[in-house]
Amino acid sequence: MKFGLGLGVFALCAAFCHPAKAQSSASSATSTPLNLNPAGISLHFADHYHLLPSEADLNAKIDAGGLAQPDANDSHEGKAGDGRGEVRPPRIQDVPPWEVTRMCTAGSLNRKDCRFHWWPAFREQTQYLFIETGWNLGTNTHVWQATTHGHWFHNWMESVEGFKFSRWNDANPISDDYVGHPMMGAISMDIFIQNYPRGMSIEAQNTKEYWHSRLWGLLWSTIYSTQWKLGPISEASFGNTGKDTAFDKNAGHKTNGTGTVGLVITPVGGWIWTLGEDFVDMHLLRYADQKTTNPLLLFGMGFANPCRSFANLMRFKAPWYRDTRPVRPHREWPTMTDLQPAP
Repeated sequence: MKFGLGLGVFALCAAFCHPAKAQSSASSATSTPLNLNPAGISLHFADHYHLLPSEADLNAKIDAGGLAQPDANDSHEGKAGDGRGEVRPPRIQDVPPWEVTRMCTAGSLNRKDCRFHWWPAFREQTQYLFIETGWNLGTNTHVWQATTHGHWFHNWMESVEGFKFSRWNDANPISDDYVGHPMMGAISMDIFIQNYPRGMSIEAQNTKEYWHSRLWGLLWSTIYSTQWKLGPISEASFGNTGKDTAFDKNAGHKTNGTGTVGLVITPVGGWIWTLGEDFVDMHLLRYADQKTTNPLLLFGMGFANPCRSFANLMRFKAPWYRDTRPVRPHREWPTMTDLQPAP
């Protein structure tokens, strides 16, 4: 893949660079942590998962025994009749991520939190877009020359006008069109799903909620694919694909490098790829990652779900992270919460 080298380097950095800013908020708790771990391992949400900005608060509540099993009766402001305020459903940061979709469907989670998270999704998708564009500019001299010479806006408009919607093949290698582009679509779908609370913690299953979330992800991926081919940060604007026609030795004919294959295969192939990764994750990885806490082994398992692993990196989480279940990497160094004395 074009982004293979960058993916590998970025994945290694994300896998072994462990942010610790959430640890200090939970250092005052003194109770025994919630027992979600194998023997000998202490799990703290804020230490191991880095899910949301307020996870340190969640960790403190768990250690203090104030968050047993969230349900519709949980309240931030107090319960009716106790003099502390009105009853409100819990917020998304107060529950484990693998409970989010179920609670949204049941209506027992704050309705605002169950909406699609636009800003995180846009930020993660933009990061991915910049990685792809930067890779093309840094590794392809033609793309660099075409982008940095001439009138940028005029060249972009000419490239869009020259796009061959009547032709299927764009003269790219088969590996790009039928492997790389579906992976690009799958990464975009995963970015949508991980920011869609009503679908983020659903494993592969034949339910309305599952197919609804994956079809919305297909739409998101289609929009991104169109932007990548024709938009303001695209192959047309950075590289001017479609502007000039030349003889292509691999294709054996003149071409301007455009065709509808990318517009179709990227989202549709990505949708199929995502369903496949869901199946592999449910029937293979969910059993394998419960058998080990070695981050090297967990990192290696990520290659069985490469697109989901990369999408995790876009939200600065470990490649093996899952919204559907806890995955527990073992660390050799202690944290502030690990050093707390027993009561």
